[in-house]
Amino acid sequence: MSIDVEVLIESYITLKEYIPAKERQAAADNLVSLLVDNLSDKELREFGGTDSYTKRAIEEYLDDEDEEIDYED
Repeated sequence: MSIDVEVLIESYITLKEYIPAKERQAAADNLVSLLVDNLSDKELREFGGTDSYTKRAIEEYLDDEDEEIDYED
């Protein structure tokens, strides 16, 4: 299955309006955790540019991924 990032971004923006502001970071974090297996790094970064919540979720995911690589060395 291929995911069109533009459709994903539009869907996220629309649904975000229904999520209370204090819950938006958790929602973005959970969504990113689902998307990492289905999007390329380039697509993840594109999605991460949607807003501050997605940006932070992507940055945290990439930081966690870098830490895992460091532990493997």
